[in-house]
Amino acid sequence: MSEGQSKTAELDRLSGSLGDVLLDEFSREVLKGSLMAYRSLDNPLRLSQFSTGIRELIGHTLSTLASDDDVKATSWFMVETPDGRPTRRQRVKFAIQGGMTDGAIAALQVDTAEIDVDVRKVVDGLSKYTHVRPDTLKVDADEAEAFACEAVATFLEFFEILDDCRKSIRRAVENGVDEHALEVFTQEVYNEIDILSTRSSVDAVQIEKFEVVAIGPAFITYAVSGQVYVDLSYGSKSDFRNDMGAEISTDFPFNMTTTAPVGNISHFENAAARIDTSSWYDDDDDGEGEDLFLKITDY
Repeated sequence: MSEGQSKTAELDRLSGSLGDVLLDEFSREVLKGSLMAYRSLDNPLRLSQFSTGIRELIGHTLSTLASDDDVKATSWFMVETPDGRPTRRQRVKFAIQGGMTDGAIAALQVDTAEIDVDVRKVVDGLSKYTHVRPDTLKVDADEAEAFACEAVATFLEFFEILDDCRKSIRRAVENGVDEHALEVFTQEVYNEIDILSTRSSVDAVQIEKFEVVAIGPAFITYAVSGQVYVDLSYGSKSDFRNDMGAEISTDFPFNMTTTAPVGNISHFENAAARIDTSSWYDDDDDGEGEDLFLKITDY
């Protein structure tokens, strides 16, 4: 493979990887068009058009990750532009930490400075060829190829750093939740359980997964899953007194979403739980399922 073919292959590889992480089909079409412009060798504006397309792609990506309304709804937003729209820096900040304040992020011991530097580096590099000047019309082929590869690679790096930074903050939030706050889940009343017996009670809740799924302008959204252990009682009080009642202890998987204010990450609100009781109604055609009635304790 010649050097030129090798560079073309590298650009194809980088572009394919970038296409995989772009946020929507529109973004992938913009990337495709930018590459088509770049590969039009007889077009003297090919590098400028490629750069403009990639730069617009960055703008669209940031606007998708951080819309005007979302950024403006945060407590930390301040107008810094003549038209009142969020700056690129503010959009990056929201994409990373949502409505959480710098003080809250610092308290979690997460450093977000690196990504802002890298974003500026990407845009400044693309700006070199965005504005048409005599020295941008005829660029050495090797230099053009190197620039195109670097631009796409840096955009890829932007996504990687953004993802790492967001994950770091979400992990810090998850670890920062007061353990006692998790006890709120044991106090939830699960209506789905009530229909299974005369009386139902939640004995314990085992949380197997707890994660941040979104950090918005004002609230953090959590997803919780695990097992709920229940006691199902059959028969009236009179039945139990006459040794005719029965009780089954069993467990079911559950999923829950809940929110907390960005300024109080352990104050859970609006919890919505779903208990999967399908196993209770399973006909067990293959004969391999568990016989729940073996768990009955007679009284």
